[in-house]
Amino acid sequence: MNVRRLRPGDEAVVEQLATRDPRTALLHDQRTIFLVAFDGDAPIGFVLAYELPRRHGFNVTLCIYEVEVDAAYHRRGLATRLFAELERVARERGVDEGFVLTDADNAAAMGLYESVGGVRNDVVEWDFSYTGN
Repeated sequence: MNVRRLRPGDEAVVEQLATRDPRTALLHDQRTIFLVAFDGDAPIGFVLAYELPRRHGFNVTLCIYEVEVDAAYHRRGLATRLFAELERVARERGVDEGFVLTDADNAAAMGLYESVGGVRNDVVEWDFSYTGN
């Protein structure tokens, strides 16, 4: 298994991983960090994060937006490996902090984030719809 960062030209991988309409343009934004684990040529897991510019504090905060590992590869340390690579890339890019949101009852996610060094910080999320509905 190997892990690599997707770049322009990897649109087919984004399409393979998509469960809805794939958004391949994100590969052209340098602030997108899309790491994918492969078994041979088959993508088997990923972590998707975005660098968010800040107006104060650290220059950039990393928003870890999505993490997924194929069920056949669960409990093999793949998510941990993806997070280790994400940390390496973040440090290389000068990113000092990051965050991820999850539901408190998502035991698997909560365990993963704690195991890779995350510190729980309870926040309240407010959602907004801009579709006019």
